[in-house]
Amino acid sequence: MAATIGLMEAFDESVEPWTTYIERFEHFVEANCIDADKKVPVLLSVIGGKTYENMLRSLIAPDKPREKSFKQITDTLQQHFSPKPLIIAERFRFHRRSQEESESVTQYVAVLRGLSEHCEFGGHLDDALRYRFVCGLKSEATQKRLLTETTLTFQRAVELAVSMETASREAHQLSGSLTVNALSLSKTKTADKCKRCGEDNHSDEDLV
Repeated sequence: MAATIGLMEAFDESVEPWTTYIERFEHFVEANCIDADKKVPVLLSVIGGKTYENMLRSLIAPDKPREKSFKQITDTLQQHFSPKPLIIAERFRFHRRSQEESESVTQYVAVLRGLSEHCEFGGHLDDALRYRFVCGLKSEATQKRLLTETTLTFQRAVELAVSMETASREAHQLSGSLTVNALSLSKTKTADKCKRCGEDNHSDEDLV
């Protein structure tokens, strides 16, 4: 018997959502070349006793899990664990999300992409992402720069914002280094002053 590729743990909704679990299961099936007619018994074997006994059997009673198709089982558990979200609520969350103070541009982009997953923007996804991205940026300077672009795409907006964020961070670091060097130089000059006359370039011993 060939060795199994990967590992499918029992489903635990406190660890991951059902949608992610079944997505991983599909990868597991493909990686191990499991035939379509074996997907149901394999799934029932790996989801764990809690999900099988307390959820699935109760949800499809009086039928037995093995009598159902793979799609019927996954749809039943999907509806139980992750019912289809309301589009208006998902879009509301998407459109009110702005970049947080401690969030980088790339982190903000990742959050917006995640929030857009159930918004069903379809072919207007890039437009929606561009609009929310520009409106939600914490940097007014970056916003103003992006608003000067006549043909701004979402990708272009992200590239410009990342570039400006990087430039701002490096300028801040450079400014900090210059300040430290200036303070160090100032201390050196102060240490060289004569304690008697206050002049530079000699010590009080030179006046003896």
